[in-house]
Amino acid sequence: MKKYWSRFLSFIKKPENVFISLSLFFGVLSAATVPLLSVNDEGVHYMRAYGLSQGKIESGVSCTLPKEVVLKAKEADVNNFVTNYKKTINRSDTETGKCSSATGYPPIMHLPQTIGIILANLIHGSLGITIIFGRLANLIFYSFALYFIIKWVRVGKWAFVATGLFPLMIHLAASLSGDSMTNIAIFTAIAATLNLFSQKSPLTRQQQLLIIAVACLLILTKSVTILLLSPVIFLPKRLFVSDEKSKISFIPQKWLVLSAAAILAGLCLIAWLHVYTQPLLTTGAPHNPLHSNPLKFIQILFNTYLNPNLPVSDDILRGVIGAFSAFKYGLPLFILLPSFSLLSLSLLHYNKKDQELLGENTGKLAVYNLAT
Repeated sequence: MKKYWSRFLSFIKKPENVFISLSLFFGVLSAATVPLLSVNDEGVHYMRAYGLSQGKIESGVSCTLPKEVVLKAKEADVNNFVTNYKKTINRSDTETGKCSSATGYPPIMHLPQTIGIILANLIHGSLGITIIFGRLANLIFYSFALYFIIKWVRVGKWAFVATGLFPLMIHLAASLSGDSMTNIAIFTAIAATLNLFSQKSPLTRQQQLLIIAVACLLILTKSVTILLLSPVIFLPKRLFVSDEKSKISFIPQKWLVLSAAAILAGLCLIAWLHVYTQPLLTTGAPHNPLHSNPLKFIQILFNTYLNPNLPVSDDILRGVIGAFSAFKYGLPLFILLPSFSLLSLSLLHYNKKDQELLGENTGKLAVYNLAT
């Protein structure tokens, strides 16, 4: 008994082991029990992933899909979640219509789900099986990707575990949502930033390429997340100059790397805009109140978080942790306290090694993040 207990203690000492165990356990439960296509916008994500599984990277004008897939997505919009697991989808019986809103996402956002649907079609491509396989593939990708990120990041591992295990994160990962890829891109950017600021030796060529790759990954998920890399502007001199006593203030190598990251990220976005052929960045702008009056942002913040006369604060607070399936149902509010307590404790958890790695950079990095 002591042998197994010691193995268990050894297992949970590693944050990445705790994460992947709980993520897969609760993720599989979510994938199996949550009604199919009931997660927020899951129907449009299904249409997008199914189209990609057929090798179609279609623009935002018109898309061709099997009629059964389109019908199922429309039924989910009116809360009809009954799904056939036996009848194989007739992929030759298609219809061409307006593309779903998820078509605007680059294909990388739906890569795991697409692989799952391809595997399902090789086995038994019914509506139910393709959705379940897509969900499981998305969950496996999220769980293993974040497992390696937690293993890779030098500091704050338990904060990554606590955030990655938020019920809402698992709920999205165990669906067909493309947001899981965005979440992984965000985790990667934060982990890379922490690793760079805690490093004592100059950057290697591989690490310079990593900065560029992370910039491209962020821009190809949701482009606004590129702002998360802003702190790298303040990377310390020691990462580029072997002699820290050097009085050189302008470091060409640093700005060369950052310029390359910005240029290649921009080219990635332009390339996707060329494929998509639609004005992604301006879609919906005329209907956005901020388009005509940017100062209205202050009023929106007030109505979202502070105004006691609007009954949205419950959804906003609970939504951070677990308001599932487009707010159709959610966890009880008392779950908020232990969830935020766990996150706070994980953020406060610093061992001696963490303090040695970050040192004086802890405060600086916090200021850089707030400033950018």
